[in-house]
Amino acid sequence: MAAIKPPLPDPVAVAQNLKGWAATQPRFARYLNARIPVVEALTRWSLELLKANQIPMGISVLRSALALTPDDPVLWANYGTALSKSNASDEAAACLQYSVMLSHQQPHTWLLLGLARQKQGNPGAAEAAYRVALEQEPDSSVAWQLIAALREQLRDYAGACDCLIECIKADGANAAVQANLGKLQYQLGRLSESADAYTKAAGMDSGNAHFRQMARKTTFLRELLQGETIDDAVAHYQNSFTTDEKDSEKDLRDLLHSSFSLLSGFGHLEAAARVGMKQIELWPANASLNYLMSAVAQDQSLDRSPSEYVVEHFNAFAKGFDEQLVGVLGYDMPEKICSAVRKTTAAGHRHETLDAGCGTGLCGPLLRPISRTLTGVDLSPKMLEQAARKAVYDALACEDLTTFLLKSPAHFDLIVAADLMVYFGILTPLFAAAATALRPGGLFALSTELWTGEGYHLQPSGRFAHAPQYVRLMAGLDFEEVFQAETTIRLEANRRLPGNIFILRRRG
Repeated sequence: MAAIKPPLPDPVAVAQNLKGWAATQPRFARYLNARIPVVEALTRWSLELLKANQIPMGISVLRSALALTPDDPVLWANYGTALSKSNASDEAAACLQYSVMLSHQQPHTWLLLGLARQKQGNPGAAEAAYRVALEQEPDSSVAWQLIAALREQLRDYAGACDCLIECIKADGANAAVQANLGKLQYQLGRLSESADAYTKAAGMDSGNAHFRQMARKTTFLRELLQGETIDDAVAHYQNSFTTDEKDSEKDLRDLLHSSFSLLSGFGHLEAAARVGMKQIELWPANASLNYLMSAVAQDQSLDRSPSEYVVEHFNAFAKGFDEQLVGVLGYDMPEKICSAVRKTTAAGHRHETLDAGCGTGLCGPLLRPISRTLTGVDLSPKMLEQAARKAVYDALACEDLTTFLLKSPAHFDLIVAADLMVYFGILTPLFAAAATALRPGGLFALSTELWTGEGYHLQPSGRFAHAPQYVRLMAGLDFEEVFQAETTIRLEANRRLPGNIFILRRRG
């Protein structure tokens, strides 16, 4: 883009500044008394001020220096850096852009410009600036690392890995870079490569307990995928603790629990089953594990997730649920389904609304403006505690959804079920209960994960996916379809999970 010269103070203002500073600022006066040229004196003094975190004064001094030499690219770069420290991102980017217009060959300034563009929320322009820096300095490990961070922010984990590998090739390897590479490869399911990276990170920083633990964990997973017996892999894991470290039962329990979820999520069902059997061997089997083992074994005789599983699963994750689901996995169904509801209802109408399977209340703030009353129902008491903190619901109920609906005849004119159908295989009882709770003409908005076969399908994750035609068939007795859209729900195994949104109207 064309660079426009940012405004600078006029000569009269600069002269007044110089006169005042020479009389009141001993450091600046000493530079002048030493016969250092004015611009150089201003530059030296400004850098001292910035180093001492006197940002506003440093910026003012740099502006005066630039007014005297407005074509100095280094001064413009320093000025842009100072503005960036004061969180003036737009002004900083303009100054840095002007600097590289004056002198294109400035790899470090291009990196600074990229950082400023990133602060502006413009990742495309940020990466373009980083790429120019790389063209000018192909072995810049810093540039590769910055692009990697940007790719990670955009959830392009594969691209971020490629950049970190280039960073390491450019002699940018350190423990933090290797660990970040290991983390990204872990998120991609590249478990063998992750083990290599974490092992190198732990070797470079042996005092970092997290690096050591992740090296153990990923090595355990790699051994399982390479055909090692579960007993040998567990023994190797336990023997990897040094005499200064404590190997506890909790460590092993956490290892097996997380490994089971990760392996099944990435489709390594045989290895996941071995981990699950080891859990059952070591600790009494529980309803949740039995259910998930059935899911991994692809037992399609199941038609609903057990209530015990749902409660245990969501109670365990309630505290960090929003951060993990939205921040890490990019879950956006509440926004999508509530937007669809608004498009299919009359402007200004306020509903008697039920947030079915409300969880921590992610839909609540979006439903509140269109609701006369807003009720949430969920099986997990811990999730409902988080929902209550949002202070948007008129009532919250900890109860089985179908039971709650049947006890609420013609009470609601809007039921929203975001990411709830995944815990129901057969939909007939739930749809019949929703029809009971809705007034004639009321709306039932729901989302499903996509199944490309017939009917519904229990996935290794323990969630059910539904064919769109099956949803229509089950809804047909009591509802008419008024809206349907294909969509995605969130990340799983580093891919966006496909699904559908339906809005159904209760026949009257």
